[in-house]
Amino acid sequence: MKHDTALATAAGPTFTDFLDWAKDTGERRDTIYEIEKVAVRLGLTYEELDQVPADLGYFEKVIAVSAYGGVSRSKDLETARKRGNSRVRSALQRFLAARGHDMPDAGVRASYDKAIGFIVENEGFIERGALFTTSTHKPFLLVRARARFCLPDLDQTEFDRVWHDATPDGRKTIRKFAERIAELRRGHNRWPELADLLPRHDFVVPVSSERARRIKWTSLPASFRSDAEDLFRQTMRQTSDVKVWAKEQLDLGRPAAEIDAEIAERFGSKKRTPQNTKTALAGYRQATTWLLRESHSPETGFDGLVSLRDLFTTDALEAACDAQIARSAASVTLKDADESSTLWSRFTNLTTVARHGLRDPEILARIRLVRMFYADYILSPTEMTADAEAICDRLRKSPHLAAAFVNAPARLVDRSRTEMEVATTAFARERALRLSACAAAYAVQVSRALRPANLFMIRRRATQGCPRNLTWIVDQQHAEIRFSGGEVKNGQTLIVNVHGDDARILWEWDRVHRPAYMKLRGIEASPYLFPGTAAPRLRKTALNLPSGCMSVAAIMELWDLGDRQLGLGLTPHQCRHALATLMLAVRPGDFANVSSVLANTEKVARRHYGKDSGEAAAVAVRESLLTHHPDIFARMKRRA
Repeated sequence: MKHDTALATAAGPTFTDFLDWAKDTGERRDTIYEIEKVAVRLGLTYEELDQVPADLGYFEKVIAVSAYGGVSRSKDLETARKRGNSRVRSALQRFLAARGHDMPDAGVRASYDKAIGFIVENEGFIERGALFTTSTHKPFLLVRARARFCLPDLDQTEFDRVWHDATPDGRKTIRKFAERIAELRRGHNRWPELADLLPRHDFVVPVSSERARRIKWTSLPASFRSDAEDLFRQTMRQTSDVKVWAKEQLDLGRPAAEIDAEIAERFGSKKRTPQNTKTALAGYRQATTWLLRESHSPETGFDGLVSLRDLFTTDALEAACDAQIARSAASVTLKDADESSTLWSRFTNLTTVARHGLRDPEILARIRLVRMFYADYILSPTEMTADAEAICDRLRKSPHLAAAFVNAPARLVDRSRTEMEVATTAFARERALRLSACAAAYAVQVSRALRPANLFMIRRRATQGCPRNLTWIVDQQHAEIRFSGGEVKNGQTLIVNVHGDDARILWEWDRVHRPAYMKLRGIEASPYLFPGTAAPRLRKTALNLPSGCMSVAAIMELWDLGDRQLGLGLTPHQCRHALATLMLAVRPGDFANVSSVLANTEKVARRHYGKDSGEAAAVAVRESLLTHHPDIFARMKRRA
């Protein structure tokens, strides 16, 4: 895991030092318990806490967002996690201050309190005379907790530090803070009493150092794009294109034998043509900009860039690989380079273009050599078993998490109903409705865990050239979700049957809460079960997928909202690992059944889940689950 490799040699105090300090100085018992829980949250033992740096930035990025279900069985896990994080954060600030680190003092916090207090007193409806809209003050809360300077003294350097130490969600709030400061400073004549409380300058939101500099395809020279896209078309040449080309050559008078030989030379070695040309094209473009990023700096621009062929130099390939590995090593949130399939994907696309587009043996050999140099970091998706192993291990060691997964739909819908009953604002109602949506998504996942691309593209009605997936066989009792082979990653037809309580949860979202959610969000129409205003990111060649789905960001925010209630720390795709583990607990060693439910091959199922033939899952999970949930295996057998 990232913290094992990146932090074992980290300089400075560790959480072991922090825990010893907390005990020696008489910190409250609840605070000490929360510090000790950090080991379990990160999948470590207490002895391994010396690998975790006692650093506020690391705490916010890794520990604060880690799953909490393994250390608490509270009915309100989100509140419990926030309370636990607050205790650890406050104690960590005191610990660092005791060691001489520059930490915010009471005067710093008071400078923010003055501005926040004034804004809160004047928030409300602008049309009713309020100076600020509701929630204007909220971005100030996060910065108050992180900044070391008083608000009027906050400068760009300190702003950059707070930004880089924040999580992706935290950065959204910090971006809003920068926008609020700019708005408030421009309106200083309207509220002079606030002017002296604000920073003296606006802030520039920095570019994240953890992610690669983005290069838009349209920003490249037109001549280069034309050359590259012509080569991409040759790379993706379909059977129909070959037929048209061959007929054109015959019409030009070329001998048939010559044309046939050229077809054999150019296309005979190609095992298969891309099934989704748009996805293939996106991959070729990403690989090209990845190669460009290190060989052309923002200062020099892309002047003189004419031919794709000129990019394929050994120096450019090595520079791109080195930069990819360095970005991963410098980040505590990105995967380690030797646990990521990024380099594999880039080299696969570049090799395909070189072989079938450029048809240049020298360039192809160059790519192969550089690929050999970096072989330790080129991991294909079929070799990525670490994620599956971690999920399976977590469920085996914490059977109550396995029970929480199986009972997730009911738990989320109960939470949704509770919040719906007390909701008095549009924000609270939307949150309750989103919990209902997440409950519906889990109802599908625990029935037959789908790949995220299928789960969030479920269509409840047909559109022109695109059939629906969801059919109610019996209202509120039995839903069938069907995907044709063209919609599934490996081309298999896939059918999901949702029964019983899960079907009622799905019905409640589909027929009751979904219309209310669309009305609240102003979504006029959408064929998708989970509606939005975005267009599908990766369209299927065989289908005319309509717009009206959730964006990727909206999907992840929705799922994160649900996971904060469950404390599982699972992504939508990791639900597949969880379901496989539970199925092997029901039927140890039955990889054929697992592969049929997950719609992959038995070979893949064995590779991911066959480390112990499922016996450990059967022994460790079965006994505890049957004690607390005697009907759970009957439910799992129905799902299988």
